[in-house]
Amino acid sequence: MKKRSKGMLMTALICGAIMPVFYGGAVAHAEKTHSFDLPTIIVEAEGNVVELPGGMVNETAKMGVFGNKSVMEIPYSEMSMTQKSVETFVNPAGPLQSVLINNPSIRTSSTSPMYSDFSMRGINMNGNHMMLNGIPSLFYQFAEPRSHFIERIDITSGPNAGVNGVSMSNNGTNSGATPAPGTINVVTKRAKDTPITRYTQTFTGRGNFGEYIDVGRRFGKNKEWGVRINGEYLDGELSSRKAKDKERNIFVNLDHRSEKSNTNIFLGHWDKRVYHGQRWFTFNGKSDSMPEAPNSKNNYDFDGTVKYMRGWMFTINHDQKIGKNLDWFVNAGHHYRTGYKYNSSSALKFNEFGKFDSSNVSNAQAEEGNNTYIQTGVRGKFKTGIVEHNVSLSVDRSYAKYWNNTHNSAKGTIGGDLYNGVAYLAGFEIPELRTPTLQWDEVNTGITIGDSMKIGKKWNVSIAASRKHENFENKVNGQKIKNNNVLPTYGITYQPTENIAIYAGHTEAFSRGSVVSGTKYVNDGETLDPSTSKQNEIGVKVKSGKTLTTFSLFDIDQQSVIDTDLGGGMYRRAIDGRERFRGAELTFNGKPHDKWTFTGGLMYLDNERRKTAGGANDGKFVNGVAKWSGVLGLIYEPDDKWGIMGRLVACGTSYIDNASSPTGKTRIPSYATLDLGVNYKAKMGKVPVTISATCFNVLNKDYWMGRGSSTTFGLSMPRTLLLSATFDL
Repeated sequence: MKKRSKGMLMTALICGAIMPVFYGGAVAHAEKTHSFDLPTIIVEAEGNVVELPGGMVNETAKMGVFGNKSVMEIPYSEMSMTQKSVETFVNPAGPLQSVLINNPSIRTSSTSPMYSDFSMRGINMNGNHMMLNGIPSLFYQFAEPRSHFIERIDITSGPNAGVNGVSMSNNGTNSGATPAPGTINVVTKRAKDTPITRYTQTFTGRGNFGEYIDVGRRFGKNKEWGVRINGEYLDGELSSRKAKDKERNIFVNLDHRSEKSNTNIFLGHWDKRVYHGQRWFTFNGKSDSMPEAPNSKNNYDFDGTVKYMRGWMFTINHDQKIGKNLDWFVNAGHHYRTGYKYNSSSALKFNEFGKFDSSNVSNAQAEEGNNTYIQTGVRGKFKTGIVEHNVSLSVDRSYAKYWNNTHNSAKGTIGGDLYNGVAYLAGFEIPELRTPTLQWDEVNTGITIGDSMKIGKKWNVSIAASRKHENFENKVNGQKIKNNNVLPTYGITYQPTENIAIYAGHTEAFSRGSVVSGTKYVNDGETLDPSTSKQNEIGVKVKSGKTLTTFSLFDIDQQSVIDTDLGGGMYRRAIDGRERFRGAELTFNGKPHDKWTFTGGLMYLDNERRKTAGGANDGKFVNGVAKWSGVLGLIYEPDDKWGIMGRLVACGTSYIDNASSPTGKTRIPSYATLDLGVNYKAKMGKVPVTISATCFNVLNKDYWMGRGSSTTFGLSMPRTLLLSATFDL
């Protein structure tokens, strides 16, 4: 009760502190203006992207090789978040999940900028599963798209694997290769017809300051050439003790458009360092209840803890008309990264009293990665009777190499507990950093063919298949894996009226097995068997006035990987049957009233394991997956100067395996968090200024977060205040 009263008091104080900001004229402020103004429908020149009233989501999204389509024609759940959604809900010093969780299928499993992990429909994902301008595998667990260069985020939580071509199985330091339950495609900012020169300052946490530039111009007789430059400098302390984030990057987007072609080139360099800020744990206590979550401000890192990575990337997308109804396209990208980290065990183990286990170690790791992708193909349109065909044929190839060297300290030198922090005992030392060695390389080649058919005014049928040829070599043990498989995707949509769509879809995905990585595994370096998954979905989409609602039922079946505790801090990672996720999802977005916009939804997820070894785990829950979760974001705009935002995020109870517990499992409690924000538009002389303030986790809730299909879990971040000011020069 005391804690809640303190939280309410702090909230009142924060709101009181915010008010003078709007009348004082100047402030240190937040990345990309947290602007809550709600525009009417806008049609973009690039790709005919249409916004839903309220400006939070688009009515169109990219459907893989078929290009942009109306969400009413897409046979799976689709949510295309706009730049305004990103600016409204992002925390610049945190992971992109602060935006992604507006989609009810997505739940975050980490609030630390050290990680990009989240789950979609219960299945763990991270930056590696995101696409950039349609190019796969340009990000990974530590690195994800920076919010300041994002134009929109197309989130597909449904069966679409066969329309996206091949991708790498690499999951970086997370060693996974699980086929994703959906797709997240980030589209970068292009120059608009109206010039933009924007400067933003941010302040968040205990002393984290950021500066951002956003400059866009179009040139030429018909403004056919465009350039957009986005840069970031972020440095200072986060809201948890001793944690710091330092980021520097610059990105340039060049584009050319004409009657017969469109070309877009995006390239940039990034440099990211996170000091302290570790938030992952493992529980081995003799209890079926998790100890109370500690103060999320606590620090669990030794002095010198840092995770550092730098790299560069580029993408190129080109569409060329080669006939009246025939286009040729090329999509390509490359990403290189190198860096290191010093930290304590990536998931600190503690018992039922919150005391840290003697098996924890300190760690030094050096790594390097190289990912390259190229795709080319043709798209054509023709009619057969009443059927309009949109046919695509493409070939693509991906290349990936990964270098790593992990060196751990002796066990038994880390003590302390959750509530007082880590204590380093006699003999503790930081391991030396060693030169990384090549762990594996992978080359995948694919051929994708598809036909999206419009039959009359009411029927849409999509059929696609990717033939994937996979070649993987584990350089640690010399193991070579070759796979040839076909990934089918098909769907059907029926529109009895223009504003109602009933749909059904199916897809299958395949990926080489993960490489077991870590000295805590007795089978370190082993490559597990290939992983397969199937997904089915049926649903209905309804446009009513200025709102769009989607209701879906889905069924996902995938391979199950478990860690068996062998004692003494050692584990064996192995495949154990299948995991099945069946659920219902409701998504709603739009502007039901002139002054109100809402976004969010609910998800129910029934999950279980089956076909396990000897049936020992048949019918058991999937680790870290809650049955219920939901999000509701509301924006109120009383006039054209003010915007007020509120968001409630809730996640139900989940469980993890625990051989030490009397019941064989441990409960992770449910949680709910509240975010509030406000902005004000003013002028300093002739310069338009948007001043914003957002408070994440307003009630300062401390809670554990489950991680899909894993016995590890995350700790929340404390209440975080974000201030921003954006100047349109």
